[in-house]
Amino acid sequence: MSDVYVLGVDMIKFGRFPDRTVPDLGSEAALLALDDAGLTIDKMEAFYCGNLGQANAMVGQRILQEIGQTGIPVVNCSNACATVLLLLERLGLRLKQAYMT
Repeated sequence: MSDVYVLGVDMIKFGRFPDRTVPDLGSEAALLALDDAGLTIDKMEAFYCGNLGQANAMVGQRILQEIGQTGIPVVNCSNACATVLLLLERLGLRLKQAYMT
């Protein structure tokens, strides 16, 4: 079994941003987390995106398009208060498949 770590986290200021798009806000947060981890976008193997504001708008793919990353799996989730839990479950299943086999 391999060890798995969360290497980078960050967040943007909480508030209303009427002059910015959801993908713009998400791409800023993604780049901040990568910077915190000391990684670049070419090291990303998958992208998990939780969003309620534009639930049917493929926000994860639009964020990756803004930061210049393509060709990796994207999981979009919109599940009200349980969004993060469902994303963590999906991430856990992916890690189990990748590292437990």
